[in-house]
Amino acid sequence: MAGRTVDESERFSFEAFTRHPFFTEVNRWIVERVICPGRRKIVDLGCGPGAVTKLILERLGDARNAKVIGIDPSPSALTKARAAIHSKVVDFVQGSAEWVSRLVSSADAVVFLNAIHLVPDKAQVIGEIRKVLKQGGVFAFNTTFFNGAYVEGTSGFWRRWVVRAVQVLRERGLDVQHTATAVARQFLTADEYAELCVHAGFSRPSVELVRIEMTPESIEDIGRFSLFIEGALPGVPLEEGATALQEGLRRAMDETGFHNVPRNWLECVATAV
Repeated sequence: MAGRTVDESERFSFEAFTRHPFFTEVNRWIVERVICPGRRKIVDLGCGPGAVTKLILERLGDARNAKVIGIDPSPSALTKARAAIHSKVVDFVQGSAEWVSRLVSSADAVVFLNAIHLVPDKAQVIGEIRKVLKQGGVFAFNTTFFNGAYVEGTSGFWRRWVVRAVQVLRERGLDVQHTATAVARQFLTADEYAELCVHAGFSRPSVELVRIEMTPESIEDIGRFSLFIEGALPGVPLEEGATALQEGLRRAMDETGFHNVPRNWLECVATAV
């Protein structure tokens, strides 16, 4: 986020996308499978403004002997989380997934939802998470930015969207270096994620694909997220990129006939061995 102003960080944040009902659905799916009696110390890694933390607390119910630790690198996100959640069992801590073992240890569960695709060195981070967990503890993560996210028959829509956004920029006199695969750079497959877990000292994770329907509004919101803009349209200023993606989305939907677009979420749960 170097060089990005606070205003840009707020305007081009992931938060608008998180307000769509399916986002809660894919996170609750995994929380319900991980949070259970006996798992008392839970780390919500990459907690952001606390959306998943709330789901964890709902699942725990009246578990006064539990401890939930929300960790995020963003001070502004943590400020929002602290304002939204008032619970004696929750602590919010500023920190990074890359050195989470310096912040917490002997956890029963670590959830890392909708963020693992952002990590440059995934093997290193999964190794850090293994250090945090007790033997038999669980590591759960999900993402829709992976090799396998596109439901059969929809990949052309996602490519067309970015191509049309590039077209919009060029019409407005902005040159952009574009390849059709830019938006999918560094996406891993489910098997590649599983191998990283095994190498770090986990059992081979259970892997599920949860299919959701993305509405035009939700797709437009992801097109205003800074990291998506930077991946789809490298080197383009955020404001121009967001505007081009909005117009490109309209053109792609008109041309393909897609409006609600199905997409897969990868949901993985691994046990520390």
